[in-house]
Amino acid sequence: MAKQCDRLIDYFNNQLTEREREAFEIHLGECASCQEELAELEELTMDLPFGVDAVEPPEDMKDRVLSNVKNVNQVKDNAQSSDTTTKVTDIKDKKDMPPLKKKKSWYKPLIVATLTLSLVGNGVALIYLNQEEKPESTAPSEPEQEEVSLDTLSQKHALQPSEGVSAQATALMIEQNNHVNLVVQAEDLPPLSGEEAYQVWVLEDGTPYRAGTFISSEDGTGAVSYVMDYDKEYNFDTIAITKEPNANSQQPQGDILLSSPL
Repeated sequence: MAKQCDRLIDYFNNQLTEREREAFEIHLGECASCQEELAELEELTMDLPFGVDAVEPPEDMKDRVLSNVKNVNQVKDNAQSSDTTTKVTDIKDKKDMPPLKKKKSWYKPLIVATLTLSLVGNGVALIYLNQEEKPESTAPSEPEQEEVSLDTLSQKHALQPSEGVSAQATALMIEQNNHVNLVVQAEDLPPLSGEEAYQVWVLEDGTPYRAGTFISSEDGTGAVSYVMDYDKEYNFDTIAITKEPNANSQQPQGDILLSSPL
């Protein structure tokens, strides 16, 4: 019922659709509170001037109107919950209505203010309420430019097989975001057994540094990509591939199968 009671002002100002008006009039015939308020509205507005010229509403009107509406609804709900013995009167015969009660005298100043705003502003309060419910439209933002990583091939080497080895391998050194990515691809590698794995090494003056571990497929093909992000600058002079007993070798234990100077 509270929702229908909230439509009293719109009903009085002929702002409801035909269907809403019919539904409210059914409610009005059953709600003594709305009947009394409607009668008070008619009494209060008998002397209000009509045809007032539209004026520009003050900038703070929105906040004041919304505050009044919220306060009125809260007080009105409290008043309705405490009134349990109100007599229902047929609205079609307003002459037989009982005298207006004074229990809602607090309501008159707010009703007058609301109706005056409606007349002067040509419905500006309703416009503000509708705007409050709708999210503000924002212009589509420009898509952010994604940072593009440009990879640069700095070196390419064909590794040479050791004596008795028929495998082939290629090593690429690609600069990526201030780092060097070593990519090694090999073919025709000897088969592995157990936990064996292939290990790539880069050497500086004979000292080896790990540069990736991989397992070959059944046809002897394998590849690895390794970011050469070491703790300091090195001047590597050799790259090599060995077959290790497992993937955890920190120093070469197997024979060198393929190698190339850098």
